[in-house]
Amino acid sequence: MERRRTIIRRSVIGALVGVCLILFTVYFREGSDGPAHGTQRLAGTVLAPLESVGSRIVEPFTGAWDWVTGLFDARGENERLKDENAALRAQVLAATDQAAEVARLRALLRITEDVPGGYKPVVASIIGRSPINWYSRARIDAGTNDGVVMNSPVVAASAPGASLVGVVTSASGGSSIVTFITDSSTRVGATVDGSGGALGVLRPTVGGQLRLDNVPRDFRVRDGAVVRTGGFVADLRLPSVFPRGIPIGLVAGAGSQPVDTFLTIQVTPFADVRELSSVAVLTPQSAAAKRRAEG
Repeated sequence: MERRRTIIRRSVIGALVGVCLILFTVYFREGSDGPAHGTQRLAGTVLAPLESVGSRIVEPFTGAWDWVTGLFDARGENERLKDENAALRAQVLAATDQAAEVARLRALLRITEDVPGGYKPVVASIIGRSPINWYSRARIDAGTNDGVVMNSPVVAASAPGASLVGVVTSASGGSSIVTFITDSSTRVGATVDGSGGALGVLRPTVGGQLRLDNVPRDFRVRDGAVVRTGGFVADLRLPSVFPRGIPIGLVAGAGSQPVDTFLTIQVTPFADVRELSSVAVLTPQSAAAKRRAEG
């Protein structure tokens, strides 16, 4: 039975092939007015409307397919752009961090040019802060093993190059405690540039600001003048642990009432101790510097 079907199928295919060959032969041999050409024109006339209708039916589906594929392409492109944007943002942040670190290191290097005679700078990082008062104290990762001793002045990189921020009040082998000049217990003898020798005692006020007291009102103190360490303690007789001439800040305002004997001088420190990440401890080297540290 199966063999018979195969024979019939082959016979039909052979007959169809023979008919096709006859039709092609007649088509190419006859003229343009022949029956085969007429049949072609008739088929074209009949099928043309169907083709037009078919294209109109298929066109919306084709457009929808193009829209869907375009949407997936757009989403893929959007994800790619997001990934590229994230990568670029990470590169920008890394470059910004590197630039900030380079600027910090350059500023710390400038400190070595401003170190008072008889002292050696030891650069240290802040590793802990007061949980109560940001303007009070901090712990640094340098100690007696690095040459740090009690009463070593502490400076930070700022606009002038190095400015006073505190003093070492406790030192152990690998770390030390720095008490800032903005702590309520700190007093610094100071002088004002261009004032004709005005001397006073610098005390903290609020918000990290300072006030220079005991400056007679007949001294001329202008806004923006630089305030520096004076090299003396509060009673103006004994030497201070801070050597003379270290910048501290700028005069933010100076004035007095007619009945006042002294000026009221507001001082803004060069360095904001809340923002510090690194400092330099001025370790005493000379005999005079060591005597200052001993008090």
